[in-house]
Amino acid sequence: MPEPTKSPFSLLTMTLVPLLGILGGCSTGTSDRDLRFVTCLEAMQILEQKTGAFGSTGDTVNVWLDPRTLTEYEEGHIPRAISLPFPEIENSYESRLRSAAAIVVYDSNWNDVIAVSASKRLMELGHSDVYTLKGGLEAWVADGHDVEKGSPTEAVEEQAGRQ
Repeated sequence: MPEPTKSPFSLLTMTLVPLLGILGGCSTGTSDRDLRFVTCLEAMQILEQKTGAFGSTGDTVNVWLDPRTLTEYEEGHIPRAISLPFPEIENSYESRLRSAAAIVVYDSNWNDVIAVSASKRLMELGHSDVYTLKGGLEAWVADGHDVEKGSPTEAVEEQAGRQ
């Protein structure tokens, strides 16, 4: 028995419908285009801004976020940065970062992808004011800024909104 012929329309439909489903599924995540990279100077200006309506609130709740391991943080970090290793971001976001107006995320250097990953994760959790420091801690030091060593302090954690 001869095989029935398929119309050009049915062939087109069988090809396009799965393709559109695949392409539609790819557009729901956060991409590199969503990232906002900043220099050290820009990051400091962002984090020094007052929060509230028209900058009326004197207490800023803007944070540096170090998503590297605790050991890397203790070996050297940007002053007043909070340590929140990348694997803990999702579970700790509500208690430690939700109240932050702006967050600047950094990592070790120009080639480290942890800051990009952490920035995307924060955006996926609904935080809209997230920035990624170009060059990370390496750029910070190259620009002549100080680095602190040691464990996170309670004062730093309180500044980040942890109460």
